[in-house]
Amino acid sequence: MDRQHASEERTLGLYSKIIVLVVFVSLMTTAIFYFNKNEPDIKLTAMQTLAEEFSKNVTNAHWQWQAEGRPQIVMLVQYASRLGDQNSLIETDRRPMVMSHLGWPRAEPNSDGCAKLWRMVLGTPLEIEGFKVFPEYFDGVENTDNALDAKCRFRLSVGPYFEYQIYTGQVGKVEK
Repeated sequence: MDRQHASEERTLGLYSKIIVLVVFVSLMTTAIFYFNKNEPDIKLTAMQTLAEEFSKNVTNAHWQWQAEGRPQIVMLVQYASRLGDQNSLIETDRRPMVMSHLGWPRAEPNSDGCAKLWRMVLGTPLEIEGFKVFPEYFDGVENTDNALDAKCRFRLSVGPYFEYQIYTGQVGKVEK
């Protein structure tokens, strides 16, 4: 009887350990899914911020091109949002922008041209939060039989992207 009783206790102990392990694993899995679901998509947020900055810089360059009499190159100057000593503006960046005949930042018709456009407009490397940004050129004639539909797409390997219409200066909404 003692052997059988000892065997039943060991079996019962094993079952209780398995039940505790299953409950612990299910609680951990639930916690991981809950916290992962509520975490903001950093890549999407960063891409949206850069798309807005890209759009703002393209628009500023266009209006500066108009104001300066439509030159081939404009100097895009950016200032800090606060005043410096003696209430003067603080210059934070100065970049030349090559403009098209229609008044929008120009890109050569290839992916390298789109990469140069990114650096010219944003002044940053093709990288977001440690992830490489891939520039792609889409020829308007090949896609829609309209040369004015040419565009550059800036995308991460997986996830969000936005497009820049080369001849109209429109920056599209970030898509997934």
